[in-house]
Amino acid sequence: MDALICAFHKSVLKGLVVIAFIITGPFVTMGQGDVLDTELTLRYNDVSVSSILKSITRKTGYHFTYDTDLIQPERIVSVKMITEPLKSVLDTIFHDRMLSYSIIDNHIILYRALNDEAPVITEKGREPAYFISGIITDEDNGQALPYATIGIKSKAIGAVSNYEGVFNLKLSKEYMEDTLIISYLGFLSRIIPVSQAVNNHYNIKLTRKYVPIPEVIIRNRDPEELIRNARNNIPDNYGNSPANITAFYRESVLKKEKIMLYSEAVIELYKSPYTSTLLNDQVKIYKSRKINNINISDTLTFKLKSGLEGCLELDGIKNTFDFMLENSLEDYDYRMTDIVNIDDEAAFVVEFEQKETIEDMALPKGVLYINTTNYGIHGAEFSINEKYIDEIEKTMIQQTARGYRIKARSMKYRVNYIFLNGRFFLNHVRGDLEFYARKKNKLFGNAFNISFEMAVNKIDTVNVHRFSREERAPVHSIFSETISAYDREFWGTDMYVKPEESIMEALSRINARMEEYKANNSQ
Repeated sequence: MDALICAFHKSVLKGLVVIAFIITGPFVTMGQGDVLDTELTLRYNDVSVSSILKSITRKTGYHFTYDTDLIQPERIVSVKMITEPLKSVLDTIFHDRMLSYSIIDNHIILYRALNDEAPVITEKGREPAYFISGIITDEDNGQALPYATIGIKSKAIGAVSNYEGVFNLKLSKEYMEDTLIISYLGFLSRIIPVSQAVNNHYNIKLTRKYVPIPEVIIRNRDPEELIRNARNNIPDNYGNSPANITAFYRESVLKKEKIMLYSEAVIELYKSPYTSTLLNDQVKIYKSRKINNINISDTLTFKLKSGLEGCLELDGIKNTFDFMLENSLEDYDYRMTDIVNIDDEAAFVVEFEQKETIEDMALPKGVLYINTTNYGIHGAEFSINEKYIDEIEKTMIQQTARGYRIKARSMKYRVNYIFLNGRFFLNHVRGDLEFYARKKNKLFGNAFNISFEMAVNKIDTVNVHRFSREERAPVHSIFSETISAYDREFWGTDMYVKPEESIMEALSRINARMEEYKANNSQ
């Protein structure tokens, strides 16, 4: 296989690998559009729904997954048509059910789409889940604020808004007396009672906060000194004790705008102390699922290897970012450019970029946010310096692809930490990689976008435990290839995968599902 070793020089990302492979034969599983558009010749009079679905399975190779209470498989129907697309056949069979269809591997999922307008979702035998939604914008110009933090004040429950600033959140009854805190870099935070928010689709307008500190103070602060202070204060800021973290992980491969591979999982992390320890971080996959949307018309695709490990390695406080290492400071130019507000805390903004005299390797460039009081790192946003990205072919890409020329176009990363009860915790990690692949002797090629993302929604520092050997996930593997089963009991009515939704939307539905599943299986 063709290995593209996507690791920063000096191990900023250790072992993150993109596999590019040539498709040499047809796949059994077609894409969602392909199978639903497939024309079938059917005619049935007074037969059960289950019999028709079994017949369709024999013709297409796709199995059906559904809630029997919703579908009523023994219901008698008639299908009087000659040749129609499968979607039309299903619409005819379930004309009174208002169903939607999704494809997961070789399964056709039949479900009824949730009504996102309903503030309370109540199902038989379950506690109500309270639904909060809205958009977060800049009060001055109305622009959406992406990746804002929405959560319960002083508790490790919350999520992140999507790129358009849109958010949804599901909460149980126990949080009705709490308050939501909405925060964004450089803006004043807003606090809203949960009981007030459940009945509204909010446009939450945040006001910019200008820190009244003289410019001379900014100019006179040595950014390298700030970075050294941040390293020295890691034990105080990030704690000497471990934590168990529940998170949502997902990764995807897109060719142009077409989803080729998509995988997602609820994971549990054992985060070892940030001080000196012989214990490594661990990952346990709680539940996972995937979409394989590759068909015979595709000739090349990519797979991400060690994506889970990449998320752990991007914890740049534990695995010190290259641009924070003492022996690497001489490779970068640093500038302290601003002071901004983060969660009602002031933070220095330190920009960094490799020195122009270094031309034999591609280093990251970006921005680092350092707390002005305790020197904790609130976050980092960085990318491979585009000026030197061609050097990746020399220093980072081991290319053995036969018949294809593959180039890296961009590599972007962001890491955020949340300051909770006097301690910083890893909160959100995302990587976006873009490659261009062209077959030799061809004029045009295709762009492939690969992303991986992890968002934390629960932190436990009391009931902390490590995982057994059997529980630990193979973080060095291709994650999508470790997913073998689809657990309908866990995913329930949320059994359909929505790759286009924001990480925050995914967190809210996954958290509600996980709490319910654990409660039902602890009896």
